[in-house]
Amino acid sequence: MQLSVEELLHYTEEERQRWEHWFRENGEEMLKMPLAGESETTVGALILHIFGPELRYVQRLRNETLSEYRGRPCVHVDEVFGFGLGTRKSMRDFVRTAKPEEWARVVEFNIAGRTYRATVRKIVLHALLHEVRHWAQMARIMRDRGFAPPGDHDLLTSSALL
Repeated sequence: MQLSVEELLHYTEEERQRWEHWFRENGEEMLKMPLAGESETTVGALILHIFGPELRYVQRLRNETLSEYRGRPCVHVDEVFGFGLGTRKSMRDFVRTAKPEEWARVVEFNIAGRTYRATVRKIVLHALLHEVRHWAQMARIMRDRGFAPPGDHDLLTSSALL
């Protein structure tokens, strides 16, 4: 028995909803909170980085032009999480229409000067696990700054699996 892509999609969608609700309750100004680093320098930019690669991986799998997500507006909950709704729609559409033999297809692509080769299955799972890792990072950031992150974040406590 294996954890399915559908189950991971469900789990990450619950997490997105939990965080969106949390940011609405705690105020949009939280999205402007500065972060150390050179690329994602605010909480809002980090959330865009959670969503942006999902879209770009789907675009790679479809052999489409890659969208740029860095620099998008990220100070309002609607613009940040609205972007996430769009990236998830792209991922769900890809997963729904991929034929069984598609999952084993090997794709080669470059990111930041490094070449990667992976199956479609591995790329989709990577995109979803990338998101899980960054939501955990977000929870740590909020705890370090004196805020309680929203709810239980574990797969065990989600409704994705019974």
